[in-house]
Amino acid sequence: MKKLIALTFIIFSLSFITKAENDDPPPGTDDDRRSSRISGVVIHEETNDPLEFANIAVYSKTDSSLVSGGITNENGEFEISDLDQGEFYLEAQFIGFEKSKVTEIVIDENNKSVDLGRIEVRPSSVAIGDVDVVADKAPVEFKLDKKVVNVSQDISAIGGTAVDVLENTPSVQVDIEGNVSVRGSSNFTVLIDGRPSVLSGSEALRQIPSSAIESIEIITNPSAKYEPDGMAGIINLVMKKNSMNGFSGIVNASVGTGDKYRGDFTLNYRTEKMRLFVGADWRDENRYGEMTSIRETYLADTTSFLEMNGASDRIRRGHNFKSGIEWFMSDKTTLSLSGELGKSVGVRTGDGDTYAYTEPASEEVFSVTEETSTRENDFHSVNLNFQHNFNTEGHKLEAMAFYSGEKGDDEEKEDEILADSNYQKTDEYLDRVFSLETEEENEFRLKADYTYPFSENGRFEAGMLSRMDKETEGLSFKSFDQETDSWIENEEFSSTTDFRRDIHALYSTFSNSLGNLQYMLGLRGEYTIREILNTNATEASELNRFDLFPTLHLSYNIKETNELMASYSRRIDRPGGRSLDPNPSYYNRYTIRFGNPDLEPEYTDSYELGALKRFGRSYIALDAFHRVTNNKIEGYQEMGDDGIFYLYTDNFNKDYSTGLEISGNINFTEWLLVNASVSMFKYRITGDLNGEDIDRESNNWNSRMNTTLKFASNSRMQINAYYRGPSVSVQGESESMFFTNVSYRHEFFDRKLSATLSVRDPLGTARFKRISYSDDFRNSFEWKREPRVVMLTLSYRINNFKSDERGDRNGGGGMDFGGGGEY
Repeated sequence: MKKLIALTFIIFSLSFITKAENDDPPPGTDDDRRSSRISGVVIHEETNDPLEFANIAVYSKTDSSLVSGGITNENGEFEISDLDQGEFYLEAQFIGFEKSKVTEIVIDENNKSVDLGRIEVRPSSVAIGDVDVVADKAPVEFKLDKKVVNVSQDISAIGGTAVDVLENTPSVQVDIEGNVSVRGSSNFTVLIDGRPSVLSGSEALRQIPSSAIESIEIITNPSAKYEPDGMAGIINLVMKKNSMNGFSGIVNASVGTGDKYRGDFTLNYRTEKMRLFVGADWRDENRYGEMTSIRETYLADTTSFLEMNGASDRIRRGHNFKSGIEWFMSDKTTLSLSGELGKSVGVRTGDGDTYAYTEPASEEVFSVTEETSTRENDFHSVNLNFQHNFNTEGHKLEAMAFYSGEKGDDEEKEDEILADSNYQKTDEYLDRVFSLETEEENEFRLKADYTYPFSENGRFEAGMLSRMDKETEGLSFKSFDQETDSWIENEEFSSTTDFRRDIHALYSTFSNSLGNLQYMLGLRGEYTIREILNTNATEASELNRFDLFPTLHLSYNIKETNELMASYSRRIDRPGGRSLDPNPSYYNRYTIRFGNPDLEPEYTDSYELGALKRFGRSYIALDAFHRVTNNKIEGYQEMGDDGIFYLYTDNFNKDYSTGLEISGNINFTEWLLVNASVSMFKYRITGDLNGEDIDRESNNWNSRMNTTLKFASNSRMQINAYYRGPSVSVQGESESMFFTNVSYRHEFFDRKLSATLSVRDPLGTARFKRISYSDDFRNSFEWKREPRVVMLTLSYRINNFKSDERGDRNGGGGMDFGGGGEY
């Protein structure tokens, strides 16, 4: 049955492609008005950036009456069709810009399609006392299936990483350790220019400097064209590029209190036939913190207490180098080759005091813990892309071959030393352990996409993907024997695990419009083969399954400033190697973790309904969402008879997230911009643990506000505030969190040089607290981040290019459900 479904899916896709290619109407059968059109692209005169949502008006030259109009898409492109023959003039206008006018437009029998090319508009300056203000991009923009964060508008993130940008993004939450979640879920996929990242999740976002990012796309309900991995959707980083001929680039350097240093550069050189680019970044950053942990265990009539407190610091070092070439084989065909290699180092240190005692009272134990964890990764990737555009606008074929490799090790040392009541160390060790975890991973991807626009608003897409992952993890655990003064291998906690997963996928989407209603239907089929073999296991654990992932997107325009949107997608979260590794992992003498090779994937049904109201450059949006996850993967802990805590991972029943998100981008005046959002949702998890019901629920909410004060065209201040409310998990809950950031930026030398000064968490309120409990234990953990971090960043732009009269338009028209480099 599964093979029959897959075969039917292939036949449907291929037959539609064949039909679409043969269904072009014969000449002369289209209505003359239908084939008459005016097109072009609206460009910022100074920055050469395309302007989205610019108003286009077409007037009759005879009586200056308004004939037709529209707005530009995300590439600044527009197309006005269904025009009678005659003479016209056109006006392009955008809030904060001077009106641009194009005259002498003639449509007749011999000239039915007029391409006006680039229409440049100039920012208007408005005097407010001694202050000059010019227009900017909106900090956050809404598209049909995604939110776009314009990184240059978030000055508090300058000198930071992608994580710092996401702190001020609707639908996204960031805790004080830099862990990212989307609407409460950390299961999301990270793409870079629509392609997979060598690293994953929050780890990938921490490595990429914000200065190299043009925009960040938050896609909570992706179409079938995207891979379905990531329960909460996709975060796509669109990197900075320059489509102008000549030489350009940007150089950044940052320094901060508490030993924080970062530098990066990106250089581009383009000619009519090719584009070369090279870039690199380097970082050495210390992030200091403090932790407090209190553990209570209940055995018979005795309660045991374990209190720990001390420093908990993070050090992030690394470098990355990337380079590539694009070859414009013709006006319609492009071939590109790019690659990157780098190294990341993460060091976690913790020196703390430990106090163990019982009630009723018995002997007290004081000790000092010294812990160091060092993780090093060497990574590299190569990407080959091909794109061919056919004669019809939007009709194209794309192909990609991708390879990535990663090799690293995680070395952990922990010493617990007996001390007196003043925490003065003795010569006696209570525990001394060393573990080394090695990892080597290789991934190959082959992908092809075909897009056929069969009408002005209609589009058919089909594609395939083969993804092959292979990973080997080794774990060596040693304990120290004080009698022999030597390290001894512990076979119980040492093993090697081989992991292989192949995924083969086909997808197809169909989009069109019915009046003001635009729709897209999609279906993706994936066949997964997974095998896990551990040296301590008697046999391999295998998984073979076929899954279907349907998607639906709807959009209804009410005039030009109001829009209703609805969407549905089915997502999957596949457990990784660490979660599947069955071998026990020794954290310390109080805690041991086990993986689960029989974990099944999570499946999420995601529903969204939204309304958007635009007025000028401002907007207010309301999104309602409902997400149901089956086979919920969750960690839990149990206390053994020996008093040791054992950590496990398993599939529970379901969890639910249902809520509303209200967001707005309001230009109160030319000098005051407020971007804010509030998200409220009810979270519920169901299932059982050891035969006991674990149904739990909480009312969660979080909010963020970003206020920008523009003192002059080259001077501004930004104040950010973020709040995340409490939430629940299988065995506990987390408390609320609040912090703020303040930043100021000034630009010099015709905006080529900028200086940004920022203070992170000036009030010192950033902290994370989690509580877990059951009938026989209660644990409390709190971590406080280093407050009042001051960062200074200098950025210099190199621009020495000339205009490329051909432009860089890649088709338009119709409904854009993907964009931003789809994968």
